[in-house]
Amino acid sequence: MPVPKFGTTKYVFIACLLLAFGSMIAVFILQLGLMRSMISGIQITKEHFTNSLKINGKEKTLRRKPGTKMIMFWTTRGNRKNWFGFSEAVTTLPMSRIAKCSNRDCIFTSNHSRIKEADMVLFYQNENHLSWPPVHYPQQDYGHYIIEAPCWNRGSRYLDQYEGKINLTINFRYDADVYAPYNAIVPVKSVKTYKPGIPHEYKTKMVVWPVSHCLTLSHREDYVTELSRYIDVDIYGACGKRKCRKYNQGYCMKQWEREYMFYISFENCLCEDYITEKTFRPLQYEIIPVVLGGGNYSRDVPPHSVINARDFNSPKDLADFLTHLAADEQRYRSYFKWKTHYRIVGGVPQFLCRLCNALHEDKFPRPLAKTSYADYWLGSNGERCDNNLVPSMKRQQGWKAVEPELNKTI
Repeated sequence: MPVPKFGTTKYVFIACLLLAFGSMIAVFILQLGLMRSMISGIQITKEHFTNSLKINGKEKTLRRKPGTKMIMFWTTRGNRKNWFGFSEAVTTLPMSRIAKCSNRDCIFTSNHSRIKEADMVLFYQNENHLSWPPVHYPQQDYGHYIIEAPCWNRGSRYLDQYEGKINLTINFRYDADVYAPYNAIVPVKSVKTYKPGIPHEYKTKMVVWPVSHCLTLSHREDYVTELSRYIDVDIYGACGKRKCRKYNQGYCMKQWEREYMFYISFENCLCEDYITEKTFRPLQYEIIPVVLGGGNYSRDVPPHSVINARDFNSPKDLADFLTHLAADEQRYRSYFKWKTHYRIVGGVPQFLCRLCNALHEDKFPRPLAKTSYADYWLGSNGERCDNNLVPSMKRQQGWKAVEPELNKTI
């Protein structure tokens, strides 16, 4: 076998160096790609803080950061173990994947095997047959999250099971330990000029009312029946003759904002601080909500953004006001000027940030303090809701609407 000359050996050596250098560059690029994947598209599987971030099909072990608080969903929300819509395959999610909070570290999980590590355990609304954790560990707060009005909680018998066990209330009321509204109003980053998106002449119809519950404790259906004697009201959904693509709420809203002047946003119960998506959804479009509820609209919605039915002595007076407003484009447009200063955001990220912050501050009472939980939520005499407004107007003004049968409202 011939011995290679020095020059040939030199070229082989240089080729090896180039090959090694190229391999290093390839590894660097691969690692950079993985880092970008971690930043932009982390896929969570099982446990964020133990052993399963899956990146490009490969498992990567992560450790739980010191000082991180764990919040556990103990009950389901409907049929979902994970309350806020992320995949059922995901049992643990870091706060950064749900909401943007300032310098607070929390992890949310539905994995009951981690109960001993949980700093807070959350229970959702009405669980008819609630199964409690086997042990209530000393460091744990127990919180009860409710989004429906007291009149839909079907009485204190469903709340009795929480007596003496809950030390944290999470709901839409201002006296809750953690305030959790449906939506929130926040200032825009920079003030902008309001520019109408829909020509006024396109809005050829007056009032739209999308509704699925036809007979309610608030008797809103009686009010709308009387209102429709004086102004055109088109009813969509289960309670009317008109239909829209229920599977695509955004499509329906865009159709309605283009055609209609006003949107009925009447709550099914008139309860303290209770303002739902019925009001906040149309606020995100170019249509004026006409509201009826138990909440404080002057405090909880943008200024000059809604028309409150309570401000009128009768449905006829409201109809007259709407008719004149629709005919005055400049006045009508004034109900959208708030959009130059504020915007609507989801309530869930807001309350999760409050929950996480408060948990880090260790501000919740111990031992368990809510020993009269049914009274707190319903009121000792049911005073948290007042659904007599519409029936009393009906009696005084002699409306012809049919009284709903209350046993059919739930």
